[in-house]
Amino acid sequence: MRTIIKASLSTVAITALMATSALAGGVLKRGNGGEPATLDPHFASGTWENNIIGDMFLGLTTEDSKGTLIPGLAKSWEVSKDGLTYTFHIRDAVWSDGTEITADDFVYSMKRILNPATAAKYSFMLHPIKGAVEYNKGEAKSDVLGVKALNKDTLQITLASVTPYFLESLTHYTGWAVPKHVVEKHGKEWARKGNIVVSGAFTLESWVPNSKISLVKNDKFFDAGNVDLDGVEFFPVEKASAELKRWEAGEFHTTMGIPGGMMQALKDKHGSQVRVSPRLGTYYYAVNPAVIKDNRIRTAMNLTVNREIITQKISGSGEVPAYSWVAPGTNNYPKAAVLNFKSMSQADRVAKAKKLMADAGYSPANPFEVELSYNTSEGHKKIAVAVSAMWKQIGIKTTLSNTEVKTHYAQLKEGKFEVGRAGWIGDYNDPYTFLELFKTGIAYNYGKYSNPAYDSAMEKASKMAGDLNARAEVMRKAEQLALDENALIPVYHYVNKRLVNSKVKGWDDNLMGVHRSRFVSID
Repeated sequence: MRTIIKASLSTVAITALMATSALAGGVLKRGNGGEPATLDPHFASGTWENNIIGDMFLGLTTEDSKGTLIPGLAKSWEVSKDGLTYTFHIRDAVWSDGTEITADDFVYSMKRILNPATAAKYSFMLHPIKGAVEYNKGEAKSDVLGVKALNKDTLQITLASVTPYFLESLTHYTGWAVPKHVVEKHGKEWARKGNIVVSGAFTLESWVPNSKISLVKNDKFFDAGNVDLDGVEFFPVEKASAELKRWEAGEFHTTMGIPGGMMQALKDKHGSQVRVSPRLGTYYYAVNPAVIKDNRIRTAMNLTVNREIITQKISGSGEVPAYSWVAPGTNNYPKAAVLNFKSMSQADRVAKAKKLMADAGYSPANPFEVELSYNTSEGHKKIAVAVSAMWKQIGIKTTLSNTEVKTHYAQLKEGKFEVGRAGWIGDYNDPYTFLELFKTGIAYNYGKYSNPAYDSAMEKASKMAGDLNARAEVMRKAEQLALDENALIPVYHYVNKRLVNSKVKGWDDNLMGVHRSRFVSID
């Protein structure tokens, strides 16, 4: 017995030493959810890409560890009395190859992402800028764009109308500068290892596809003296259970998520290392009306999804059942719209859904067939299985299809889906970041929802910054219209849920769920 005890203690000691060794030093190891499609800020679209690119590049403004707006490559700025003209003063900073960063870099970059030939899916983020819509649509030349360098250190941006969230929107990668001298030299290959030049706290050391992306400290970063880490490693682990195992084995400092249904057990086991907090985002199903043309069927689908069962029994991490599109806690939006059946009991919803399906000619004996696609994840799979069972009772036969995250979202953008799992995290704290998504022609409007009344309301709201209450009411009516017409099937509103090793300092929970590694240290 004594020998066995000694062996067990030795094993524990060795395991502890291995875990400590794996996490020792100044390299932060982050589980990151999925393989990035690009490291070019103008072509990124996912949170897993933002995590990496946000450590490598910086905008005019940025976020601190708490998600609060702070100066980025602009050291200061002024706003004109009419709220239309922003004058930014570029700080003394250089690219990682030593080339000076100037106002011209931002002029070049904003023209690049808005150029219709670039075909950047996220270019609409810069549409508040004067002339941006016309240039982006190919209706005017770039000289109409309200962006100009007054000198190498001063950038002036003029807006088409007052935009209350404009400074916050510049923290998003669509507004970040890319190095003109490198992009023009290497073209589409500029963001690869050996070519890439960055403005942020870390630069690319290596990228092993589907394995690891390694960043090292950028000693030329203007605030390098306040960056504690020597580097960051991002691991594209899509399965939350696999990510959990690697975190518990000491391979990662942080995870991208937590497996559904394990929250309490993990809290009991790991205590304060389990981090849960509200997040500005919505988990939903996009519906392709080109395939599911009958709105009675789309309505029945929406009615039958039991959001309470999903959040309580499947995700189980404090998520909020979603009966709106805009997430709770969004600034400048005191009252969101709601699905018109929210007050009905689940039994009444199912009864109404069965009648709608019968009117459309379908029943459990003669089911309507649909494919539900999702990106690889046990959590997404469990929800999809539950939803397919809910739909089965009203006469819908569901085939499940899963692909890796990069492929899944590419298919959504191309309209190659029937019903597809998606999530939207606010790019800034204002309802417009959600509601803009369902305007006609927006690339991330996967189901291609289009209603002139909706577009008109959003256009009106974009020019009402002087009266935020009136603006909110116009947007609420637009949201109600989209919900009534089943532009989407909202499922739940997100929470941030991660495992964060107790040695990690400076990882502050925040509504935006943004954690820039420059503010993190390892104790």
